[in-house]
Amino acid sequence: MTPRSAETPSLWRRILYLWVAYLKGQLLVALLIGLLTWVVSAGIGLEGAAVMGALAGVFEGIPGLGPLVAMVPAVAMALWKGSSVIPVSNWAFTLIVIGAYAAVQQIGNLVIQPRVLSERLQLPPLLVLVAVIAGASVAGVAGAYLAVPLLATLREILRALVLRR
Repeated sequence: MTPRSAETPSLWRRILYLWVAYLKGQLLVALLIGLLTWVVSAGIGLEGAAVMGALAGVFEGIPGLGPLVAMVPAVAMALWKGSSVIPVSNWAFTLIVIGAYAAVQQIGNLVIQPRVLSERLQLPPLLVLVAVIAGASVAGVAGAYLAVPLLATLREILRALVLRR
C-alpha cells in the first residue's frame, strides 16, 4: 500500500480511531482505579478516602510513578490519623494502607486495564497484558504505555495489506 493509495485515508481514520479509543480507555481505567481506591480506603477507615481515590485516579495517568505519588498522601494520613475502623497502631495501619494500595494496583494492572483496553481496541485481554509486559521490557515505562495502541495500529495496517491482496 502506497501513501497515495485510495485506502490510505480510511486506514488513517481507523488508526486515529484506535488511538482515541485507547486514550478514552485509559481515562476509564483511571476512573475505575480512583473509585476502587476510594472504596478500599473507606473500607479500611482511611480518612479522606474520597480525596485519596481522586488522587489515585488522577495520578494513574502517569505511567510508573503515578501510583507511588498517589500513595504518599495516603501513607501520611495513615501515619498521622490511623484508622477509624481497624483498632491497630498508626504504624501497623500504614502497612495495611501500603498493602491495600498495592492490591488495588495489581487489580488495576492485571484485571481492569486489560479488560477495558481489550474491549476498546478489540484485542484479547491476555494479548493486552502480554503487550504491556513486552513493551515494558523493551522500552520501559514508555514501552508499557504505548505497546497496546501500537499493537492495534499494526493489526490495522496488516489488515489493510491483507485485504488489498
